[in-house]
Amino acid sequence: MSYQLITPWDTETWIADGTYASPYARLAGRPNQQGGRITDVGRGITLLVTGTTVTENRTPSQDDLADADVYYLGGHSYTLDDAEAQVLINAGYSEYLTQL
Repeated sequence: MSYQLITPWDTETWIADGTYASPYARLAGRPNQQGGRITDVGRGITLLVTGTTVTENRTPSQDDLADADVYYLGGHSYTLDDAEAQVLINAGYSEYLTQL
């Protein structure tokens, strides 16, 4: 049996010139003091698996990826076997898995 994993997403709010993230998601679409607009941007969350431990990382470095036993990049879909899926289920990520 196999599973489809669609990695989690989260929304970050960025000032429209793209220079920095803002914690004020509720303000999306409103003007900012610099004359631009605040915009919400979806960001995929990468799942790093080391043994039976799963951690989330929004901006993984090459070292983070190399140190993990396996990783699932944010914003992607993967087909997993039962053993791979079970690690994610045990870690609480079952809502991102669909049985095929």
